[in-house]
Amino acid sequence: MKNLKIFLGIMLLLAAVPFIAAADDDKDTSYTYVTVTGIEYDPEVFMPGDTGTLKVTVKNTGDTSVSVNRAELYSKDITNLNDEAYDTVGAIGAGNSMEFTFTVKAPVKEGIYYPRFYLDFSGSSSLSYNIPLKVDDTDLAISVIDSPDSWQNDVSKFVKIRVGNPGESAADGVIVYASGEGIESSQTSLFVGALESNEYVDLTFEITPSKETSLVFNAEWNNGMNSHTSEVSVPVVFGEDTTGAEMIINNVGVSGGTITGDVSNAGLEDAYSVIVTVGSPAEAAEPYKQYVLGSLEPDDFSSFEVTYSLQGGSSSFPLIISWKDENGNSYSSEYIVSSSSGQMADGDSVSAGDMPSGISGGQRGGGMGMMGGMGSGFANIPIVEIIIVLIAGLGLVIGWKKSYLAKGIQVVKEKLGKEDQK
Repeated sequence: MKNLKIFLGIMLLLAAVPFIAAADDDKDTSYTYVTVTGIEYDPEVFMPGDTGTLKVTVKNTGDTSVSVNRAELYSKDITNLNDEAYDTVGAIGAGNSMEFTFTVKAPVKEGIYYPRFYLDFSGSSSLSYNIPLKVDDTDLAISVIDSPDSWQNDVSKFVKIRVGNPGESAADGVIVYASGEGIESSQTSLFVGALESNEYVDLTFEITPSKETSLVFNAEWNNGMNSHTSEVSVPVVFGEDTTGAEMIINNVGVSGGTITGDVSNAGLEDAYSVIVTVGSPAEAAEPYKQYVLGSLEPDDFSSFEVTYSLQGGSSSFPLIISWKDENGNSYSSEYIVSSSSGQMADGDSVSAGDMPSGISGGQRGGGMGMMGGMGSGFANIPIVEIIIVLIAGLGLVIGWKKSYLAKGIQVVKEKLGKEDQK
């Protein structure tokens, strides 16, 4: 009886073996056909602290549907801002794809990070995939290409800058501003738009300072959904304009209420709307109250003629030259002229902003004044007597040179000797 029980037990065990093997053969392996087929970043490269999206695409390449319980994104450095979005997923049909988009925040330190994407299938199977995510702290670069060597109060100058994108991702919505205490810009801002990686754009601002200050250029742009700012500062220091137009007066003549002369541009830039006139106590009179020379290029000159009348018996008055630069800033220079001797003193140059323009006055009329003084003294000199004396002296010198004087003396001696013999 005991042996019968043992026999029956062995037979039952052997009968169960095919069922166990059949159960192993029916185990679900369809999850092995699910794979990651795509990764998308927005922005393409994160800056420190940026918020963006990370999209993962998976595809079921098998012949049967695969059931997915949940999807997760794990990282000790990258913050997942919607970690509960895929607590329940569902099934991925045969040949179908499914996208999982996570909102993430980058760390504040540059580098490449690898958050882990995780899919939990029904049963005890799962899919794990490491995703590289780059964080780069490269801002837009702003450089000054052309700026004045010196500034003048309330005088407009042009500044040219270059805005470039050395980063790996595009910069969107780029806008550039000029600002600073005491700074006035003719452009409130300049819109650039998108700058792709390694692209740049050149911009020109017209700047007018009212004080010595710092001129700041700010560039604002977006990296994905994140706003960023870059800036560069330019010192504004007042000084003499060494490159502007420089008006010089030459060949001045004063006669009968008329002044004539030449105006030369000794500077390095063009002078526009050049006008010559006189100032108080002189009063400009017809027919040439103001003489318009127009434009003068560097090293160019033009003649002028101004008519005037003097008030109050004065003999000195200013000759005024005014002009403009290419930005429309006005300048003027004064030269003091004496009507009695035609002498012209050095002039002082003043710009529209009460800043010296660096222009020095010419002094060509003094020679004429000296000649006038010398001429008035000739009346008191015995000119005829002086000429006779000079001629006589010249005759003696010539005679000595030619030995005529020695021969004459010898002739005189011989005559005197003959008279003694008598």
